[in-house]
Amino acid sequence: MTRRLSVALALALAGGLLASAAPGQTKIASEKLADGVWAAPTPGGANVGWFTVGDTVVAVDSGVSEDVGRALLDEIQKTAGRKPRYLVLTHAHKDHAGGAAAFAAAGVQVMSAEKAASGVLFVLGGSGAATAGKSAAPPLVLTVSERSLLVGKDARRAEIYYLGPGHTQGDLVVVVPDAGVLFSGDLAVNGVLPFLRSNDVDPIGWERILPRLAALKVDKLVPGHGAIGPTNGIADTDAYLRRVNEIAARIVVAGLPPAMWEAQIRAPENLIENVPVTPDHIANIRAIAEREIARRAAVPATPAPTPSPTVPPK
Repeated sequence: MTRRLSVALALALAGGLLASAAPGQTKIASEKLADGVWAAPTPGGANVGWFTVGDTVVAVDSGVSEDVGRALLDEIQKTAGRKPRYLVLTHAHKDHAGGAAAFAAAGVQVMSAEKAASGVLFVLGGSGAATAGKSAAPPLVLTVSERSLLVGKDARRAEIYYLGPGHTQGDLVVVVPDAGVLFSGDLAVNGVLPFLRSNDVDPIGWERILPRLAALKVDKLVPGHGAIGPTNGIADTDAYLRRVNEIAARIVVAGLPPAMWEAQIRAPENLIENVPVTPDHIANIRAIAEREIARRAAVPATPAPTPSPTVPPK
């Protein structure tokens, strides 16, 4: 049964999504989600967060630029009382990883999914002011191939998971079980459309991941984008993704030329409840349809069986 997307998502989409911060603004305004757990939106749109494990502070994502990264380091110092020891990047897209160089320059250890490491190293290697006058070699990145635990001297632990390809080939999620908080990166968003146009998106893999996130015992979500706190973004992202995959597959099976795709997307049977047909929505479906066409073209055709020679009767 297809799940309905929340009315909150529809209102946010109809209102032009969420307002971005003004260019050049670097002030971070955080909120405390639980004891020792904070989160904040950043200029550029991506959400970030941080939490304590014993005496260690762990940050999740770094914003879009080094300026944002430095402002984030200041906010972490102000709220947690110390700089972070680790920075976990949920994936290598610039709006989440662009500030990582500022963290690395401050001596923070960067972590990512193994499959995101090359992208993270590219971001770190392309840093500017934060590493000016220092070695051009990017710092080492600790990678997670499946699961990692961070434990301290108190009862708190943090769980870092790689659940397979989804929004990108290298997405991580971070769970703080005692606080009931999930940092989902762009695998789940609140009140905005998921971005399905990454070059390495895996829409079917993403479908498999979201039920696993829904099964987690959490009551607060720090999504990659959108409102911080409500967990309905997991179900909303899942419902939207499944419908987009269905619509894209229908377009591909029908063999329609790309010029006719938009009309098909606007057909009544392909409308998604509470989701306006915006340019971003159309672009999402186009991207998934194009990916499905490419996937099918890459599958070699099964050769017809060679008939057995007929043996004439004696």
